[in-house]
Amino acid sequence: MRRVLLLAAAMVVVGSSAFAGIVNGDFSAGEASWTRWAAPWSSGNNWAITNNGPTPPEATASLNAGGQGSFGWYQVYECPVGWVSTVNGFWSGNIGSAGWAEIMLFSVAPGTPAAAIVNKIDTGAAADIAFKKDSWGLNPPTQWDWQAVGLSPMPGGNGGIITSQGLVVVAIKLGSVSGQPVSLSVDNLTSCCVPEPASILALSMGLGAMLIRRRK
Repeated sequence: MRRVLLLAAAMVVVGSSAFAGIVNGDFSAGEASWTRWAAPWSSGNNWAITNNGPTPPEATASLNAGGQGSFGWYQVYECPVGWVSTVNGFWSGNIGSAGWAEIMLFSVAPGTPAAAIVNKIDTGAAADIAFKKDSWGLNPPTQWDWQAVGLSPMPGGNGGIITSQGLVVVAIKLGSVSGQPVSLSVDNLTSCCVPEPASILALSMGLGAMLIRRRK
């Protein structure tokens, strides 16, 4: 009986303590809640909401022939300091002979300017990248149909799990220096913000003890 009560308590704690993550991760509301970004050297960028995937709509970033750059969308949401945030989703794309596609997940302190967030996305430190494909051998092929982003982990990256500093950033990134047309489509991105496991266990045990005492 005690194990049942503790399990029930843990479920209550997780359910009541979880914060909202990504809003409009399926792009059913177009670009709402997402912000476009682009590196200063970019040209020929296209941001679009398309209906070509298995669960339309989806977000599609593309570069025209002759264009080059690094760009996409990002979203910021609140997550208490010390809590854990994750990201998952699906993508398809064609990054040509000199391109890259990334899903980024990182945290910043409240009050961080938007320009600093965009610079962090553009710089693309490995620790801030959850999933990535590139044209130099990372998670081939360079042209792929819809698949889970988790099939393309970033070496030295965070694997789609981070500890929050107060704000969490999820970013979509497409880049190329080839001058060839390239594209990236992303859909059904999901993210959550929950207490770190030790806190969940402590809270659930405390609640379970209260229930047991009350039962006695």
